[in-house]
Amino acid sequence: MTTAATERDALADTVARVAADVPGVAFLRPGLVDLLRAPARTGPPRAAGRTPAGVRVSRASGAEPWEVDVQIVVHRDHHALTVARAVRDAVTAALSGAAPGARVTVTVTNAV
Repeated sequence: MTTAATERDALADTVARVAADVPGVAFLRPGLVDLLRAPARTGPPRAAGRTPAGVRVSRASGAEPWEVDVQIVVHRDHHALTVARAVRDAVTAALSGAAPGARVTVTVTNAV
């Protein structure tokens, strides 16, 4: 695994952990593979090289800032916009040292 891929995976893990801890977040939006494997999985471990469900971290080139996309599902008793803003602020703060200037986008995909 390259250094860039290792850095991307570390950032993605941080983003997933921070976003999931924000009050009002039910969970990060699972991908198709995560849905199919859900009964067999008991915890956060994932295949090497796969970012956590609901998180996409990328950059166009080494000089560009990281682009972070987080897809969340919120609890129905929380205001979706407030939760999305809180996730964006928490992720931006968490990445300020490792990825200064990262562009963070949060999408609310559902409410449960």
